[in-house]
Amino acid sequence: MMFSNMILVSFALFGLLYLLRRRQERFLITIEGIHVKVKRGQPPQALILHCRQLLQDARTLKGTIRGMKKGNGIILSCSRSIPASYRQDIHLFWQQQP
Repeated sequence: MMFSNMILVSFALFGLLYLLRRRQERFLITIEGIHVKVKRGQPPQALILHCRQLLQDARTLKGTIRGMKKGNGIILSCSRSIPASYRQDIHLFWQQQP
């Protein structure tokens, strides 16, 4: 009985954390093969174009880029499936945006 209660509480906490994270998410971009798709929100067009430009160099990229609200701004969160050098490039590009 105690174990089933722990599982129930775990699922409830996981669901709550998921919903809180989604509330902070301003946009979600997926990169797969040669495709850049906006799944949620409205990311800046310049970021989408930059991602497409990266795909010209590496056609095997796969992952997600999330724009998360933090204070008055938006920070990027790139999945680890995107190689570190490309994640760094995306973050540097984002920091240069007005």
